[in-house]
Amino acid sequence: MFNKKMQYIIKSVPTDDKQALENLLNEMSEAGWDLYTMHEVETDSSFDFNCIFMREKQDEDSTDLDDIVNITSFKYRMEKMLAAPSSPYASCKEIQLKISNQKERIKKIKSQLESENLSPEKKKQLNNQMSDELRQLDGLKQALVNEISPDAMYSAIKEEKFVVNLSEEILEVISMEANDNLLAETVRIRQDLAERLGYVIPHIHFHNSDELMQNEFSVKIHDIEVFRSVVFPGYVAFYKDELKGYKSGEDDIIVTDGITGKKLIWIQKEKVKDFWIKGDTAAEYIGRVIEYIAVKEVSDIMDYNDVNKYVEKVIESNSFLVDNIIPDFITASDLKYLLTCLVREKVSVKNIVYIFEKINDYANEPTKEDLLDKVRLALSRHIVKDLAKDGELKVIEFSDEILDRVYSFFKEDEEEAIIRIDSCEVQDIASRLMKISKAKKITSPVIAVPMDIRHMVFVILSEFVQDLTVLAHEELVSDYNIKFIGKI
Repeated sequence: MFNKKMQYIIKSVPTDDKQALENLLNEMSEAGWDLYTMHEVETDSSFDFNCIFMREKQDEDSTDLDDIVNITSFKYRMEKMLAAPSSPYASCKEIQLKISNQKERIKKIKSQLESENLSPEKKKQLNNQMSDELRQLDGLKQALVNEISPDAMYSAIKEEKFVVNLSEEILEVISMEANDNLLAETVRIRQDLAERLGYVIPHIHFHNSDELMQNEFSVKIHDIEVFRSVVFPGYVAFYKDELKGYKSGEDDIIVTDGITGKKLIWIQKEKVKDFWIKGDTAAEYIGRVIEYIAVKEVSDIMDYNDVNKYVEKVIESNSFLVDNIIPDFITASDLKYLLTCLVREKVSVKNIVYIFEKINDYANEPTKEDLLDKVRLALSRHIVKDLAKDGELKVIEFSDEILDRVYSFFKEDEEEAIIRIDSCEVQDIASRLMKISKAKKITSPVIAVPMDIRHMVFVILSEFVQDLTVLAHEELVSDYNIKFIGKI
């Protein structure tokens, strides 16, 4: 159906004329039209049904504009145009107006019934009409009661956790017609993260947004925008520095990648050569952003319901572990902190039973940061295995000067240790790291630091350096060839 060219027509009938509506539906059905949607609208003097009918475009009706509007975009625009009021206040006002008009219709029928010159047949018809109008009035009154009820407000207290907003120009990326549509891409991403990290991202809601500029999309977590960029359907995105020898043309579009900060060049699909490195279509690029945000914002995305699912997995295998450590040794919030920290640094929590065993072993650690360090040490072979290439792991170190600067971030007073970070200092360290990485042609740098500052170094540097891994010296297991390639 989606590949067929469709045509549409709108017909209107009064809402109180059932016979006219029945005749219209029969007439259009006989002519080969299907009812697409029916919506009640208010006119100056009454209420009408706007009926939209559709059918496959006939050959004799074909025009040069056939390809301009497809069923997907038409469906969205019509639903948006005919959408009912969304706010409770607007709905309440609309229902009150309908009740007022309904009472006027009942009053007219009543005045007709009081006439002395009515035939029995006419009187019966008016009585039937009166009964029908009274039933509709009762329905409107009940709808008003439901609308003004505070219970409806409680049901509205909810928030979509993970939302991708799309401008109208790029809605086609979620169309079933597209071979590489975004809905299928999100399934692939969810499966990949589940297999690689043991992390299942929640349901993603896709919405059209009038607030976005042309070709823009944005990602919101708990209604807070965390990413915004542009994509171009019909184009493929490449990193400009990876297309050696390519000279950009007039139709190419160059933007900055919001993930890496590198230049992206969008090239029309028909101009892409088969022997080039693989680029990203619009749907694939948004998918890459979704995966990036899902990991980066895991502490806000993973909630206690998700944590409970991990606990249930452990109970199925060894309930003793859960009974022994929760809540006597660690709380649900400690467990959430531990899991989100591991996932944020791309350490798999798929073997959740083993992780719980290690938590049980080290449950007496004084702080959750200490517990995180010990669990990571237990997982160090797995961590290095995923990072090493051909048995070798290339590592960058901090010089004594940089270590002193990092330790200077810690200030102790009488009550607690406080971290005061100088953004200029951090940017300088990040710049040095990126300079070494570029010289060594490394896209995913790995640095080694003392264990007591490892997590803090990751937190502050990962804001400036993408795809960064920070290991403690103790995590550099001897199973692999650890090659130190430079110092910052």
